[in-house]
Amino acid sequence: MTQFVRRVDKMSRIVIPAEYRKNTGIHEMTEVRITESNGKIIIEKLAPLCKICGATENINQEMEVCKDCIEKIKAL
Repeated sequence: MTQFVRRVDKMSRIVIPAEYRKNTGIHEMTEVRITESNGKIIIEKLAPLCKICGATENINQEMEVCKDCIEKIKAL
């Protein structure tokens, strides 16, 4: 298990190492849930949602839109 040590910056931010982001599929604009439990901070990637209809299946990760909405847009 790889471990990293990071400092909290002046704006209370912590950088998540690229290796962890890559392994978990977290990229720019990915929504995460941050919770605290027994003194530990837990960061969980949320399931992607279609930005148009809110669907959770067949999401194009890059566009954050589901396949059905993409097809509807193409048909316009």
